[in-house]
Amino acid sequence: MISEDDAKTLIDRHLASSGWDIADFNTVRKNWSISRLFPEVSIPADEARKRPDYTIILDGQPVALIEAKRPGRDLQGALQEAKNKAETIKKYAKVDIALIFSSDGKAWFKQNLKARTLPEKINGFVRPEELKEIVNPETEKLNPKYSLRDYQRIAVSQVISSVLSGRDKMYTHMATASGKTIVACAFIAKLFSMGKIKRVLFMVDRDALAEQAVGKFKDAIGEHYEIKRLSLDPEDRFADVLVSTVQMLATGKKYLLYSPSFFDLIILDECHRSYFGEWHGVVEHFRKSDKKAIILGMTATPSDKETVNTDRYFGPPVFRYTYRQGVWDGRLADTVYYKFKTNLDVYGVHELGFDFDPEDLGRAVDVNQRNELIAEKYFEVIDFERTRELKKALVFAASIQHANNLRYAFIRKYNELMGRPADDAEAEKFIVSIHTGIPGAKDLINDFQRIRGPIQIAVSIDMLSTGIDAPDIEVLVMARPTKSKVLYAQMKGRGTRKCEETGKDKFSLIDFVDVWGLEKEIITNERLEEEEEKQWEAYEPKETRVPITEAEEPREKRAKYETGRGDKRREMVILDVPVWLEYSEVIEPGMLHSIGKQIEYQLKSAQDRKNVCSRFEQAVLSWKYFRGDENVSESYLTSMGFDLQVLRSVYGEPKAELNDFVQVALGKKRFPTLEERRREAIKRKVLDAGYSEDAADFILILWDFKQRNPGMTAEQFFRSELVRRKGGVEKIKQQFGAIKKFWEVYEEVKGVEI
Repeated sequence: MISEDDAKTLIDRHLASSGWDIADFNTVRKNWSISRLFPEVSIPADEARKRPDYTIILDGQPVALIEAKRPGRDLQGALQEAKNKAETIKKYAKVDIALIFSSDGKAWFKQNLKARTLPEKINGFVRPEELKEIVNPETEKLNPKYSLRDYQRIAVSQVISSVLSGRDKMYTHMATASGKTIVACAFIAKLFSMGKIKRVLFMVDRDALAEQAVGKFKDAIGEHYEIKRLSLDPEDRFADVLVSTVQMLATGKKYLLYSPSFFDLIILDECHRSYFGEWHGVVEHFRKSDKKAIILGMTATPSDKETVNTDRYFGPPVFRYTYRQGVWDGRLADTVYYKFKTNLDVYGVHELGFDFDPEDLGRAVDVNQRNELIAEKYFEVIDFERTRELKKALVFAASIQHANNLRYAFIRKYNELMGRPADDAEAEKFIVSIHTGIPGAKDLINDFQRIRGPIQIAVSIDMLSTGIDAPDIEVLVMARPTKSKVLYAQMKGRGTRKCEETGKDKFSLIDFVDVWGLEKEIITNERLEEEEEKQWEAYEPKETRVPITEAEEPREKRAKYETGRGDKRREMVILDVPVWLEYSEVIEPGMLHSIGKQIEYQLKSAQDRKNVCSRFEQAVLSWKYFRGDENVSESYLTSMGFDLQVLRSVYGEPKAELNDFVQVALGKKRFPTLEERRREAIKRKVLDAGYSEDAADFILILWDFKQRNPGMTAEQFFRSELVRRKGGVEKIKQQFGAIKKFWEVYEEVKGVEI
């Protein structure tokens, strides 16, 4: 049995082979206590006795800790030990150590505590000169006006560290407006100066983004490196950085004009998108040579089921900087939400992938009275009647026709408020539609991006959801329903930039489609590390700090007025379907403080459960790493604190067995959600009553609709597209004998116990 001392001997040899002098206390201090490392600092005795196995020193300061464990021990758990010691050093000695490592002499794990990412397995420890580059990521080749912010330095450091550790595929997750392109310029310059790369390909999936990237790259590093658009001619070989759309290379397989070894580094902007479709071959072509190109993805979109291919292809992100963190740091504009809810819904609209079918969606939401109401609320939110000043706005529509109709709804409302004829065309100059069906869309985008430019209100579909840089946008109008957290995060990102020229430090989000539900999902998907929970208490809460629901929000704190009851309801009739504004609500960032206090305990309890699940998954993965296909030992899990009763309680699965939890931890199965269990119970009860599968499907369609819209009428249900496609009223009569019986069966089964 190899002991921990034997593991340290192997680590010593590895460090020596990597250029470290173990005998030089100026670079490596082995098994020194914290009190010995900082003799002049007063530290409580129990804390002072803590001993990092290895403390790495640069320029007289500790910069990294290494924990040693014998083979078979949990190396990710060892990282937690290193983290605890780093926190003690930071607390008492005021020295911030971000890099921690663990090893058993053969396997190595690394984590950057400032990068907000999970530990990663690496090939080994870096050389002294490489560690200096990681700790000092700045480069003289970057234009001084783009001085890196602290979090950008960490991002560059993480990329450099991952490259030096042998990782050749990785991605960063950075919020829109946090400076992804400048970070790209910085690590490109750094890798050039280190001699790690000779030629770079920067790929985007839109022509406007390519032009924007060329301009930014030339301004940031163009004095030292040749930057140009990829042109498919021999001159390309003289450029240091080539920028191209992925379509340019994919169409006709033009990437084959370049040898697989032509690029050393390929950067994929918005890497959650096109690169996993038919253009995947472009990326993989440049990984066929013996020296594979390093692939780096960049995205502002949280990892989710929609972007599962991102993690599958790249592995977990090497750096994460979220919108919430950017608001806390004062880097990004905060959000004021204006929630408006009408009685119109999108039930029955077909779905494609993770979102609605655009054409079907456009037909469902492009209602004249709804468009007029959206325009009216925009002018109310900006207080136009009093100020007579427009605020720059981006309106997201569902289809080209919807965009055009919304544009003219805004123009008509503007004319009304200005006392002009309804058909006055003056406002067409500054209230425009921008989409692929508009001639000169590229010029319109450029005009819209100009600060204090001529265009004040732009109505678009998806064309402006990513890549545009218009920091003076003060209002986003969500008129396009979406189920996609990815698309929502991109749309919201158009407003998150601050604007020094106009003094903008927050923006208004007018929500007509209940994207607040997606906001809450995105918030709760973000990892709440212990340090972040401390920040939660220290900072004044912002809008993304706490997810809220109607039931949880104190009535006295709500700027809400009811318009959907009795005489107060403003009703407009579309054919025979009445449309009204059911309620509206303003959510200022400061309002959430009291809300946060009320639900903080529930959030922390939920996070505690997530942490236990995460530790259980790490324990299972560690077993698999060291024991391969051998079944996970129950005694091993019990010794780690995970007996069957604990797992059943944490996962909320009272009937599951140990192997079920192991399979979930390995990603080989999942437990059904509460909604899935209830749907299955309802279906079983319908079938047990002697009805067919088709009959059960109709009951479930109604149950689904009622869950999301309890006030849905029979007429709305029978007229829905989904019911029509399954045979409509006649098919229901055929299955149940009468419509009345259908409703009776629904009432009997809707509350079935599970």
